[in-house]
Amino acid sequence: MKMSEDAQQNLRLLAEKLDSEGMLGHLRNFPNDLCAALSGSAGTLDMSQREWKGVLCLGMGGSAAAGDFLATLCEEAKSGPVITWRDYSLPGWWDVDWLVIATSYSGNTEETLDGAKQVLAAGGTLIAICSGGELEELCAASENAHLVTVPGGQPPRSAFGHLFGAQLAVAAAVGLVTAPNEEDLSEITKRLSAVLKECDFITTSDSFVVEIAGSLLTREAGIIAAPELAAAAIRFCNQLNENSGVFAAAGILPEMNHNEVVAWADSAANGQKRLLLMTWSGQHERVTTRIKWMTSALDVGAGWGIECEGISLLESLLYACVVMDWASCALALLRGKDPSAIGPISSLKDHLSA
Repeated sequence: MKMSEDAQQNLRLLAEKLDSEGMLGHLRNFPNDLCAALSGSAGTLDMSQREWKGVLCLGMGGSAAAGDFLATLCEEAKSGPVITWRDYSLPGWWDVDWLVIATSYSGNTEETLDGAKQVLAAGGTLIAICSGGELEELCAASENAHLVTVPGGQPPRSAFGHLFGAQLAVAAAVGLVTAPNEEDLSEITKRLSAVLKECDFITTSDSFVVEIAGSLLTREAGIIAAPELAAAAIRFCNQLNENSGVFAAAGILPEMNHNEVVAWADSAANGQKRLLLMTWSGQHERVTTRIKWMTSALDVGAGWGIECEGISLLESLLYACVVMDWASCALALLRGKDPSAIGPISSLKDHLSA
């Protein structure tokens, strides 16, 4: 559906007024950020000579989301386990035969630093991905720590291309996955750039993400996703939380068919939700059967089906990233919110520092 010139001009004015840190500009750089990270220094690490029990990814927020994406790809490649840890300290089962990737965009995330320090104190091996901060200093002081730097100076959740690209390059260096070659990466970048242009509501008048955002002005997003897209669905919720300042919830198939589906069948309950259904071409045929039943048998009202396009699971996940980022920023602007503003998070960090 094409926006009117007045509606598009209104969004442009809102972006000029509210987007204090240039979030939309960072979103436009996502494909190039990813490409640069995959071609960067992380790919020169050589960790494949040692047999690891698995990989533990330390991180919070967008850094942890990158770990979830990586774990999904390693599951597909049958090369895991890769486990994401969103907490202080380390899991009780961890030992030095687990490689640890600590990711913090600022380099100062206290939960990640706490675990990273324990890894090095125990004689473990650490790969740190950051733009500086205390995590970089920690690496400089230890022979068991390897530093991968990413460009700084932007909101962390807009740096997903840098962070996930670096993690993917590390995973390739360890031998967990095969990173796209130069030709494939170029093609993926071109296709992602084309999707980005379709979503960029500042430069195109028929961006479908504006319609998605508009439908979420009065209802909470209920995101249902195929299992391979679980990491993207959870990140979508987080982007709506931070960028848009709204609540969202994710239900993953087939598990949600054993519990949450009952609430979707209740008109009083689902009337407060807007269904966002995330699918991809490689999902299990029985998941597709479940989706067809849900969409025909349940009265869930108007919703959105987001087919995450791509010739691979990696590309489908990246497609989801582009859509969720632009939809969440469109919703922020329509709600009169700066998509970069995270006042409560900043306030909490000040409190903890004090």
